[in-house]
Amino acid sequence: MKKAGTVKKKKPLELPSRPIKMQLTLLDKVKHEGTDIMSFKFFRKDDTNYLNYIAGQYAIVDLGTKEDTKGPTRAFTIASSPTEKDVILISTRIRDTPFKQRLSKLKKGTLVRITGPDGDFILPDDYSNRVVFLSGGIGVTPFRSMIGFATDKQLPLKITMFDSNRNQANILYKDEFDSWAKLNKNLEIIYTITEEGEKSPSSDWKGETGFIDKAMLVTYLTKYELNHSTFYICGPPAMLNAMYKLLAMEIKVPDEKIKTEEFSGY
Repeated sequence: MKKAGTVKKKKPLELPSRPIKMQLTLLDKVKHEGTDIMSFKFFRKDDTNYLNYIAGQYAIVDLGTKEDTKGPTRAFTIASSPTEKDVILISTRIRDTPFKQRLSKLKKGTLVRITGPDGDFILPDDYSNRVVFLSGGIGVTPFRSMIGFATDKQLPLKITMFDSNRNQANILYKDEFDSWAKLNKNLEIIYTITEEGEKSPSSDWKGETGFIDKAMLVTYLTKYELNHSTFYICGPPAMLNAMYKLLAMEIKVPDEKIKTEEFSGY
């Protein structure tokens, strides 16, 4: 994962101390119908450690796949909120690689080596201005953690999320996001899909269509909000680069108001 752009804080980040190594038990795994995405839930504690983290951080999973050309480990955002006391959730696209194939075949009860947490792609300390999340596909995972945390803690932070996916089936965590939007008066979520078939008159889709662009942003955000929000971008490299150019070049958002997290699609 790469971080390009930082946010000025009013006080130093109170991040957990150095990441710790632990073995966590796989509690459950779910294949999301109509997609290549799977979610995995782990028990948050092993015999000696409890995984404390901040919403938006990530952990390293080690499956020992020496035959994988990219090595035996991968970094995964912790999609669960710290308020979900006993569970660590990760979601990922399953590819035809030794690591991903072994991950998909893990049995419940398996102990998995995990090191974490790490990363500073987290909510700001200052809640006075809106944050805007721009998500592409599986890049929605840190936003699930942040939105769940903000809702459970009733943070006085206004959040707008634009969530772009190829089709309706690939809108990850939609039921949870919709339920949180009903509970959190400070939360607004705009879904958009990009496949041509989803845009036809016969489609039952009622949300936005097409890629996130300036026209879409100005439809939902006032000029003041565009000028005074902190923007978080998370998704595959092409999406991240397009959104960064949109914000920096077309809307003139200063670099210190843009935070990015890249999902490389491994």
